[in-house]
Amino acid sequence: MYREECVDLLRRLLELRSREASLKFRLSQLVEEARIETIRLSGLVALCRTLGHVDNDLQETLSRMIDKYLGFEARSVEAKKRE
Repeated sequence: MYREECVDLLRRLLELRSREASLKFRLSQLVEEARIETIRLSGLVALCRTLGHVDNDLQETLSRMIDKYLGFEARSVEAKKRE
């Protein structure tokens, strides 16, 4: 009886680890998609800025997205651009 319970628990553990691996992979795909879209949005904002259409709310939103999805401080990048 004890052995059967252990086998069942190990089987369940294997199923859960497999599901965890699948979810981690999907999460990494979603994060990569968010990074790509953030980069695209950054290009669009740069184009708008070049054309003279500056929107502070959009710039602030973009800065938060860059901080979150690209892993560096958008403000420091912006500061370097102004120098």
